[in-house]
Amino acid sequence: MVSPRVSTLLHSHHTSRRGINGANALATACRLQSSATTSSTSSNDEVDTLSTKVLYKASPSKANFPRSLLAFTTLHTGYWSWYLLDFMPALKESALDPASIDFTVGYLGLGLSVFMSFGSMLYPRSLISEISRNDSDGSLEVKTFSLPFVFPSKSTKYQIGDLVFDSPNDVTKILTLHNGKISEYHGHIAIHAAGKFNNLLVNIKDNSNEEMLDNEGLLKSLMPGQAKKSTFIESVDNSKGDTEKMGMLKIKKNRGILLKRKLKKTKTK
Repeated sequence: MVSPRVSTLLHSHHTSRRGINGANALATACRLQSSATTSSTSSNDEVDTLSTKVLYKASPSKANFPRSLLAFTTLHTGYWSWYLLDFMPALKESALDPASIDFTVGYLGLGLSVFMSFGSMLYPRSLISEISRNDSDGSLEVKTFSLPFVFPSKSTKYQIGDLVFDSPNDVTKILTLHNGKISEYHGHIAIHAAGKFNNLLVNIKDNSNEEMLDNEGLLKSLMPGQAKKSTFIESVDNSKGDTEKMGMLKIKKNRGILLKRKLKKTKTK
């Protein structure tokens, strides 16, 4: 026969064991749920990575000029601040005729240097370092350069149609003079981004051919519903035996613009 004290101890032992087992089961369930959530998140990230295609990626050397410009304008502003706030007051105190000391040059120099500094900070934040297309949600991801060290920034998403060429003249040059090859355009191409006050910029140089990872994809992404409407009509002049190919493209930018360009003229036998 078991004494009441032993019975109480046994009951307490079984109760504590059930509590421990329940706590272990709860901890295991939490770990499994956390693992499932992590696995789901990593799976989604992997799908996003696989569905993202880089269309344009600027060379790291593109950051050298804005980085140097930012350093120069910072030193320039520092110099004129010292000139106006320290040097000129000291010069005025030591002058025989303080009224002859004019601060106009200092104000002008400081104002110009601040204006240049503002431009040097705006330029890298507008300069595009990468454009990618995400086919899973039909968006474009754009990276510019961040301050103060001018490294690629985090990507910003735009829906197709919210990121387009800003100037019809640039589009005309690319299509008519460079046969649709953006890499052959020299200079800055302005890109209008929805919700931004200033345009984004793509800097095209001689070595930009390697930066255009998908020229056709980039052209169609920045001209949604337009670049694919290019049609070619071939006509033959039997009298001279020349084959003439003409290209026609309609660009919908504010108003319709019809472009006609002569692509090539080849001699036929």
